[in-house]
Amino acid sequence: MPRHHRPSAVPAGLVLLAALATPAFAQDARTGAAKPSAICPDLPDLGGTLRRARVVAEGGVAFVRSADADPACPSLAPACREKAFLVAGNGVIRGASSGAFACASYVGATGQIRSGWLPERALADDAPATVGLDDWIGTWMSGPEQTVTIRRKGERLVLSGTASYGTQDPERVKRGAINMGSFEAELAPDGQDIAWTDGDKAVIPGFRPDEVSRCSVRMRLMPPDLVAESNGAYGGMNVTFSGVYRRGG
Repeated sequence: MPRHHRPSAVPAGLVLLAALATPAFAQDARTGAAKPSAICPDLPDLGGTLRRARVVAEGGVAFVRSADADPACPSLAPACREKAFLVAGNGVIRGASSGAFACASYVGATGQIRSGWLPERALADDAPATVGLDDWIGTWMSGPEQTVTIRRKGERLVLSGTASYGTQDPERVKRGAINMGSFEAELAPDGQDIAWTDGDKAVIPGFRPDEVSRCSVRMRLMPPDLVAESNGAYGGMNVTFSGVYRRGG
């Protein structure tokens, strides 16, 4: 049986050190401004193609700012370089490409997510993973306020989740200004994907992001990560299940 939640803030990037130059990027030939596709979202986009990859370039590979931060970015310009960088062997979830850059998300050891443009030439795709039902099983967490538990029931999965907003803010806790959301669903995944929308008696397969009165979620299992997106109908303001999850200890 279904329940309810809604989108919340996602943990922001890891603290990294020095920066390095990155390759050039396609810009509008008339204005020199970066095209709209030069915006890399804070979370992997489940509406597009996602792949696991890893950094293969030696030395530090700096993230590059998006066009929404500076219309001239991403580019080789020093103003576009971020302080955060990755090193050879770091795994990422990569999404859309634009010019010489790939939009990539890195999950740190504490679950913090850092997304941004990385040079295509610094990345190599991993071999596609084969996902079975048992690979979904476990308790998954995305920061201190989002938890999803998945167990197997025959050829279906039983999923339950809780999310909150404000529990890490002592002032909000003191005022009782905590927003909560939750869900329960039972259905079969489609390979590495699963998606549902709350129905009157049971969940309806499929993600409906524009649904305002019923909760909807989609997930993609990309071991060791579980990428999730929820619509805006969960719990109270800023409550969300959108994030990149890792299994808890």
